[in-house]
Amino acid sequence: MSSPLARIDTRAAVIAGLVGGVAYIAEMELDLPVFGHNADDLRFLGRPFNSDPIWNRRIGALIHLGNSATFGVAYALIAHDRIKGPAWFRGVIFANIENAVLYPLTRLEGFHPGVRDGQIDRYWNRTAFVQAVLRHVVFGAVLGAIYARLRRS
Repeated sequence: MSSPLARIDTRAAVIAGLVGGVAYIAEMELDLPVFGHNADDLRFLGRPFNSDPIWNRRIGALIHLGNSATFGVAYALIAHDRIKGPAWFRGVIFANIENAVLYPLTRLEGFHPGVRDGQIDRYWNRTAFVQAVLRHVVFGAVLGAIYARLRRS
């Protein structure tokens, strides 16, 4: 029996996930000042490991890009051939399904050290949710388009 990874182009999926992850970070850097709400996902991911604001963003970026590469593989395995429509749209749908499924975990934000010490704003509110949706739209569109372009047919 062959591995499920054998039926996808893993290299293309990882690259697409990484490029999508960089696009997500770029969108986040744009939306933070526009919304005036510090839902900084890099700090959110990195702050539990380091309290220094510079280092927790760097650590968060590494975690985010690792997650993005993994998500690219999950997209290729689960969604690329199952969701109908243009590749960018398939990515948007898959990324926002993930967002909708995991977003309720932000109700636990009171336990997060970055929320407790004020380095990041709360996530369980409408503004942060809109920011998360926009970021996942950008991430998913880039992921889907890049994977479709790079994958071996």
